[in-house]
Amino acid sequence: MDRQQTRIPGITKVAISGATLATFLAMAIILARVAALPLMPIDETRYLSVAWEMWQHQAFLVPLLNGEAYSHKPPLLFWLIQLGWWLFGTSDWVARLVIPAVGLAGFWLSADLVRQLDPGARREAWWAPLVLLGTTLWFLYLPLSMFDILLSVCLLLAVDGWLHYLRTGHRRMVILAGLGLGLGVLAKGPVIFIYWLPLALATRFWWPDKALRQAKTWTALLAASLLGGLIGLAWAIPAAIAGGTDYANAILWHQAAGRVTHAFDHARPWYWYLPALLIALLPWSVSSLWRRPWAATPLQRFAVWGSLPPLILLSLISGKQAHYLMPTLPFLAIWLSLQLVAQPPGRQWGVALLLLGMTGLMALLPDIVVRIFPQAPLSSWSRLGALIPLALTLWLLSRPCRAALVLAWPLTLFTLLLLLSPAIRGYYDLRPMAERLAMLEAQSPLAYAGEYHNQFRFLGRLETDLTVIDDDRAVADWAARHPGGRIIEVLRRPTSRQGEIASYHQPYRGRVYLIVPAERWQAFIAAGSG
Repeated sequence: MDRQQTRIPGITKVAISGATLATFLAMAIILARVAALPLMPIDETRYLSVAWEMWQHQAFLVPLLNGEAYSHKPPLLFWLIQLGWWLFGTSDWVARLVIPAVGLAGFWLSADLVRQLDPGARREAWWAPLVLLGTTLWFLYLPLSMFDILLSVCLLLAVDGWLHYLRTGHRRMVILAGLGLGLGVLAKGPVIFIYWLPLALATRFWWPDKALRQAKTWTALLAASLLGGLIGLAWAIPAAIAGGTDYANAILWHQAAGRVTHAFDHARPWYWYLPALLIALLPWSVSSLWRRPWAATPLQRFAVWGSLPPLILLSLISGKQAHYLMPTLPFLAIWLSLQLVAQPPGRQWGVALLLLGMTGLMALLPDIVVRIFPQAPLSSWSRLGALIPLALTLWLLSRPCRAALVLAWPLTLFTLLLLLSPAIRGYYDLRPMAERLAMLEAQSPLAYAGEYHNQFRFLGRLETDLTVIDDDRAVADWAARHPGGRIIEVLRRPTSRQGEIASYHQPYRGRVYLIVPAERWQAFIAAGSG
């Protein structure tokens, strides 16, 4: 990729590309986040446990969760983690860095999209990766082992291949686009076409050369899309045969159609994404960049088509989550970089007020944490963290430049997360519980009362499946049949006597995890009802 001789006032005098700078900053953030924060339940702990269980059983086609076929997600994330283990060993660091490392490619692909569509937009290509890094949702999810960053990179690869094809006419670029789509299907299913098809079908509205050969373009678009679908089917059909009828029905129909028509989970009203997007786009959603023309150039129209139609389609789908917006963020970052370069940013009072709000929050952080996480209070020195957003506010107002606007918010979020890390570890780290279960599994049978998400398997490197029971009477029957067993229970408000009866307990997300010996189960229930 091209390297631009650009100097950022007050930041660096070394000529590097914006993607390079974003990559190094992101790497530092990722390493610090992985070191300071635990695997976040229930999603990260579940996904790494699925990968670990597949690794244990040498399963390739069908993901496994506590001994059962796991139909909620395709296997690409699990394959990549297993590839990391095969290359570098089965450490926590390897498991947690694989997907964030893939996410770094998003910065390079975003910059290349700008260059392919407008080779003269070198400054915009420089800033787009840094704008993306500084966007709240991307910043928060980049270090996590989840599917949406992976899906976003696959989409960017497909779109990059499409732009290369439009510019060069080389057929191998159609294959690259199809490969990106196929990997996206393997990452999170056919949902990638919600982001791909509106943008690709609208090519003539944003491509600067109006002399497109329409028949050739449509043929190439169809070929890339079909190739992506075939790559997905190359896994789905053998997996459906191997996984059985229920698994086949789930991966080939229920997981996609069920979320679209009547969500079995995360059902929300159609307008839910509007406030979610305002938060996801902080600090840009409170900046003055939106006052300028928004669809006047091919690059602007490209960014709008890459973000607005998917947002509308996602709003029509029953199931909604904030991280479903992730694949639209690179296109919004491109649009924002165009606005950022169009003229000096000036004093961004909305962003300054946001930073001042964070200053106040950090100043009160120990008091807030004591109320929310009473067993993991912060020390009073953590109030000094408020000096960082305050200093960044002064930088933003005294010397209004693009670097201050782009870097102030991610540095503030990073500081906040580090200050909160002791409390987060105290209430979200399941490793102590998992390690206790690892010691017990060789001694006695284990049962889980309630809905189990396999959150202990990877953290404890458990070898056996837990018996999952979601009925109180069935739990009592199991305890009677296994007097030497252990029952894992999570309670919202356990009594002190329940804590005395349990052989182990630890706080978890405002609740308490308990391990109760089976012979004490009736006494445990009596203590709760009393």
